[in-house]
Amino acid sequence: CYSTSLSRCSPCKTSLSSILTQCRHNDSETRYLIHWRGEHKEKYSGSFRHWEFLSSLSATIADSSGMCASVVFNHLNDRAMFTNAFTYNPRRNGQQLPASVSLCQVEMYNQALQYVNFTTDSSGTNSSRICNEITSENILSATARCSLIHATFLVLADGTSYPELVERSLLSRIIEDTMQEYGAKATTKTWRVRRHEFSFEDDDNNPRFGKESTRSVTKERGVLPHIEPILTQFGGKVDLKDPDCDIYLFEGLSDNEEGIDYLKVSSRHSLFKILCRKLTQGASHSAMAPKTRRMRTNTPLCSISAYLLCNIARIQKHQTILDPFAGSAATLLAASLISPTVRVVGIEIATDEFLPRDDVRMDFTARGVTEPVSLLEGNVMDRKTRDNAREVIGEDASFDVIITDPPYGRREAMSGGGVSVAALNDLIDVIGYDRKRGMPILRPDGGQLVAFLPCPKECEIQDLLPSEERLAAAGLQLQKKREQRLNNAISRWVLSFSSI
Repeated sequence: CYSTSLSRCSPCKTSLSSILTQCRHNDSETRYLIHWRGEHKEKYSGSFRHWEFLSSLSATIADSSGMCASVVFNHLNDRAMFTNAFTYNPRRNGQQLPASVSLCQVEMYNQALQYVNFTTDSSGTNSSRICNEITSENILSATARCSLIHATFLVLADGTSYPELVERSLLSRIIEDTMQEYGAKATTKTWRVRRHEFSFEDDDNNPRFGKESTRSVTKERGVLPHIEPILTQFGGKVDLKDPDCDIYLFEGLSDNEEGIDYLKVSSRHSLFKILCRKLTQGASHSAMAPKTRRMRTNTPLCSISAYLLCNIARIQKHQTILDPFAGSAATLLAASLISPTVRVVGIEIATDEFLPRDDVRMDFTARGVTEPVSLLEGNVMDRKTRDNAREVIGEDASFDVIITDPPYGRREAMSGGGVSVAALNDLIDVIGYDRKRGMPILRPDGGQLVAFLPCPKECEIQDLLPSEERLAAAGLQLQKKREQRLNNAISRWVLSFSSI
């Protein structure tokens, strides 16, 4: 149907090469567009999006360049710019929201698609090296391990009208680079177009199309003649199932200075338009969802949270990873799926009677990843257990990363109410103890500890954090913390520590 629609268009009379020789688009800076996964629940994952992506990109760059992931992260964190692709302010000009739309939905709408680019800085050797490593290949690799990204795109052009979109696309270097990437096979590469519209109200002409569904095949076909000069440059055949090149057109509401009321579903010519090429999708974390696991526990860690902890820890190839409260080993499974060359070890106090370790191992092998080096039965507070964990990865070795979701819940509640934080504090104490005795369980000078910390609504997180004295004794420094709301009664915070 797509090739049929294009055949009815007038042929493009201007070749891409002739246009490119006449002019170049002023903006030579590569831009990417991230389509974030929706919130599981309000304030559950949205605040972690940038943190997870930049951490993943830092690990990817560190793997490809040999640079320190922490140094790369600090650089990217200072220079990354995330900008909403669609921005709508319902309060401007006294506009009224439909009864079915809340301000929270408006906020989620505005943040669903975001441009990301990085300011350049030529000062300093590391800065220049890191800038050179922000490539589409590394962006692709980072996206593929992120649990909170639906897909990442390379922006071809954007604009308020189709003629403007076509002009900017043809003058951009991105299409030319794409064709050069394919080389002599460019004319044989397949492609397809997908159009998604973001709006709040349903379209009477397409009852299934609206805020609950962003794609209309009818409207998609109708757009093709307007962007035909771009599509003819690809030359190959259309493949609707598995194309070599996926072209996406996003159109959405955009607040502007003229005060046009974009809240009402308008014609496709008045929506803001972004044309881009899909690089890749985010991680398929659902492949390790609790319901798919052979080893299931009463309080499993969801796949999103497991991936989140691993990415924030910036795990890299060939690293050694320990979960001292492993349970069913969700964090270790996520780590192995993200980076198959890592070596993982779990410590769990529960016996095989309650937590069959063979079932845990089968969860790894069934997904095509190497099973844990060891799943030790014991208590991480016991020195011999920790020494055993170190021995299985190598004599006198320390773990590069410790990732864990310490046990907590009403059964661990303190006598005065609330939720126990003793497990995390005890873990930090033994990290300090092992470091002092010259047998560190966590690698000094760069090791990473990432953990959850529960916080009931009646408590302040500052009152629950490990004390400065405790952290100093363990040689740890708190780098970053962020809240994840579980329900109205309790949140848990992700804490990221670095060994110094």
